[in-house]
Amino acid sequence: MKYLSGNVFRILITLAFAFPVAHLISQSKQTPRDSQPGYGTRVFGAGLDYAAMLRRLDADQDGFITRSEWDGFFDKSDSNADKRISSEELQPSLHTDGAEEELDPDRGRLAAFERLDANKNDAIESQEWPGRVRDFRYLDANHNGSLSREEFLSRNGRWWNEPFDNLDFSGDGIIVRTEWLDSNSSFDRLDRDHNGVIERHEFYNPQ
Repeated sequence: MKYLSGNVFRILITLAFAFPVAHLISQSKQTPRDSQPGYGTRVFGAGLDYAAMLRRLDADQDGFITRSEWDGFFDKSDSNADKRISSEELQPSLHTDGAEEELDPDRGRLAAFERLDANKNDAIESQEWPGRVRDFRYLDANHNGSLSREEFLSRNGRWWNEPFDNLDFSGDGIIVRTEWLDSNSSFDRLDRDHNGVIERHEFYNPQ
């Protein structure tokens, strides 16, 4: 009887350890079931939010990552141009932290500047500007035909960023993510119904 009890005890201990391990292995092999384009809320692995990663890489926000978008992300992340991406280079490209944004309020605006600066000459040319010509001229304080970082982050730039209509480049009554000239997290905070766009009432009544 003692021998049997010992065996039962060992079996129970083995099962107690084996089940969580098997469950984790099973979870790691699962693939997303959603086949429709868009952004889910599933979080995988050690705190990796794949929906947030998809938003960051998906430049045209169509719910998919194309080869050109992937290559663009690689080139942007490869800050030392050695054709390799280290963990130190990858983390800033994928990480958006609200606390860091509070410490560095220009963080989101600088990310928008980098996105608009398509030719990477450290300035936003008139052909890169998605808004109206009159707004570009308003922000171009020295009238040299391009927007520097300083001009983009200036007081005039911040005032320009306040009205809804200035950011609604297409004039369709909503602000999509590609029109947003601030951080992804601030876009998500304003998009309270999580439908992927900021509507006028959301913009002027933040919570």
